[in-house]
Amino acid sequence: MAMAMAAEAKDVGILAMDIYFPPTCVLQEELETHDGVSKGKYTIGLGQDSMAFCTEVEDVISMSLTVVKSLLKNYNIDPKCIGRLEVGSETVIDKSKSIKTWLMQIFEECGNTDIEGVDSSNACYGGTAALFNCVNWVESNSWDGRYGLVVCTDSAVYAEGPARPTGGAAAIAMLIGPNAPISFESKYRGSHMAHAYDFYKPDLASEYPVVDGKLSQTCYLMALDSCYNVFCKKYEKHERKQFSIFDADYVVFHSPYNKLVQKSFARLCYNDFLRNCSTVDEESREKLAPYTGLSSEESYQSRDLEKASQQVAKKLYESKVQPTTLIPKQVGNMYTASLYAAFASVIYNRHETLAGQRIVMFSYGSGLTSTMFSFKINEGQHPFSLLNIANILDISKKLEARHVVPPKKFIETLKLMEHRYGAKDFVTSQDTSLLPAGTYYLTHVDSMYRRFYAVKDDAVTTAALGNTALAGELHRDAVWEALFPEALREFAGVKDTGVLDPLCMVLDTCCGGEGDRRRLNELCDQELGLPILVQVVITASQVEHKEEWLEWLLFKVCVEEQKFEILFDALCSSNDVDSGEYNAKHAFLLGMLSSCLNNHPKEVTVTDSFAHHIFSVHKHAAETVNFTHRGTSPLPTGCPAVDILGYTLQLLRDICAWESPSSEAQGPADSLLRTGLVKHLLKYLGELEPPSTIRKSMSRGQGDNHPALENAKACPYIGYRRDLVAVIANCLHGRKKVQDEIRKLNGILLLLQQCIIDEDNPYLREWGLLTVKNLLEGNEENQKEISELEMQEPVITPEIANIGLKVEIDKETRRPKLVNTSDT
Repeated sequence: MAMAMAAEAKDVGILAMDIYFPPTCVLQEELETHDGVSKGKYTIGLGQDSMAFCTEVEDVISMSLTVVKSLLKNYNIDPKCIGRLEVGSETVIDKSKSIKTWLMQIFEECGNTDIEGVDSSNACYGGTAALFNCVNWVESNSWDGRYGLVVCTDSAVYAEGPARPTGGAAAIAMLIGPNAPISFESKYRGSHMAHAYDFYKPDLASEYPVVDGKLSQTCYLMALDSCYNVFCKKYEKHERKQFSIFDADYVVFHSPYNKLVQKSFARLCYNDFLRNCSTVDEESREKLAPYTGLSSEESYQSRDLEKASQQVAKKLYESKVQPTTLIPKQVGNMYTASLYAAFASVIYNRHETLAGQRIVMFSYGSGLTSTMFSFKINEGQHPFSLLNIANILDISKKLEARHVVPPKKFIETLKLMEHRYGAKDFVTSQDTSLLPAGTYYLTHVDSMYRRFYAVKDDAVTTAALGNTALAGELHRDAVWEALFPEALREFAGVKDTGVLDPLCMVLDTCCGGEGDRRRLNELCDQELGLPILVQVVITASQVEHKEEWLEWLLFKVCVEEQKFEILFDALCSSNDVDSGEYNAKHAFLLGMLSSCLNNHPKEVTVTDSFAHHIFSVHKHAAETVNFTHRGTSPLPTGCPAVDILGYTLQLLRDICAWESPSSEAQGPADSLLRTGLVKHLLKYLGELEPPSTIRKSMSRGQGDNHPALENAKACPYIGYRRDLVAVIANCLHGRKKVQDEIRKLNGILLLLQQCIIDEDNPYLREWGLLTVKNLLEGNEENQKEISELEMQEPVITPEIANIGLKVEIDKETRRPKLVNTSDT
């Protein structure tokens, strides 16, 4: 959605909202048991139900990136239409670089770098400061007509002790502009600023604050009193009438914990009593009258007053405050995001009835800073309508989708984060299994403290892993330790070529070189790594992924590490094992190995063991294939047995092509020849029907019923005959023993018959000629046998007959000649 040209800004406020909180949480009830405190201390004493927390893959930057990207997408906002970006946070990631600069990555992608604003920081008040900055910008002469964007983000964590249950984490994004459904009543704003040490973070080496709990509560209530009195005076000045809590349809508080929210609303009721507001009924006056003479300080400490005022406020609390507590009670203290998470709660819960109502907000940040302000609500227009905002917030669904973890896991996570705080040169687990799609997460921090993030889009995730693995041995080891084997197996099951290719890069890179032998051994382990490889092959075959990283990985495992037989057998389903048949996964594996061997003949080495396994598979496939049906397509045909027959032939062809006749070392081809490879190949070739050219000549007038075709086998795929001849040609090269063996097996004439064009076997003639060349080269016996051959019956092809010609043998020269059929 694009922004209109700048004009006089009216009804400036919040146009759109979105929220993100981590998918991991701990139940306060379980935390009570774990901490050994009295039952109800956290659930009743603090009024909290559960607490969200960031795992090692999330932080305030990742949450901010996630919520900003989500808001722009959900409301269809063009990133170029953002002119000011303000971030409020007290979570220190960098003492110089603002969180806003990380968020600029989203806008740089579309060429928008003209965006004002930076971070605002003062405990939990920074989000409100950021919001005011954006609103003031839109209302000012500096406004250029574009939207403002406010982000409130924090991760609230505490050292072990009574404050720890008051943590939480979230990020909220708010789009600011004119004609808003949630508009500011700026003239009523009241603030209170002072110096106090109630909550602060002086230790820059620690994420934990120093907290004076009792003082902090007192400061909060004192600031509330002051802000409320200023707010009321400004309201009364402009409206010429008294303001009381009844003039607010809802009151939203900064929510460190719900019990303080209850006390705060009761405090406002007490203030209305002290101000002698006409809205305070007689019963309430009677209950509060005994505390009229208390000084301010005494009133903050009086438990009796606190109890009495809460009794007075109870009914109003249920209607004016309770609807705001949904997220804070479930997620916890979100620092700068707490106030606006509470506000999002009332929008979500009451959006159908909010039009025309006033919502009063109280923002507080320790140290201290505070402001009370108010919104006027209207329906708005799509996409900036209350209904659409509520639908996009979708709070109930987000809460229900969370994963509850045991307190022990929560504590372990905090300890890890303590160790990682301010650290460098580490890789996270990158476990994104609990993160929803589109979530940003931390992948690693390099040796210069630079932080790197990816999106829970598995293709991007694995690409980030691949880049990390390429960064050096330390990073490879960290990736392996964090992800092997469970996470890697999970990635292997993602049916996306964008995921599979970088995953194969990770596996190959982590297991490449002498220094990575341990990881390679683990990858080849039948219990640990083999399931990953099996899943890789299964997924790759399903999505037809055939890239180079996969070729190298499979060749390394199957050939160099001699694990072909183990992996091949592991690809069998239970039905395959029972029937002894092959499946598409077997065919895919062999196809990848064949491709690698063919594309990189000088870069890989083949072992005798691998060669013999391939020959064994080929012989078994030859017994399985149905040779009665002539194939109509090249490899792959879609028939596993036929594809395996063909791919093993191509592997044998390339294995036999490598051997040097002058080499003293015996290679896999020589080992294969000793097991009768040539004899088998000649047998297969001799059983085939003649090439198509000869077959057409033989079938003239008899169709396919020619006696010579009755028991012949058909080529099961286009190119089968050629591949048989190609293997024989490579076996013959420079090997006199093979030349002699073929002569003794009466195979010379059979090979001569392959020097012919065959439409079912592209390049058969070329391979046939090479075979004859290798057969005769340096072998006088073979040359003599061919020279003594005599021409037998000529072949008359349909093409020759159709133009009125035929072939005859000249009686004198014994050579073939073309004769016009009309002359005979």
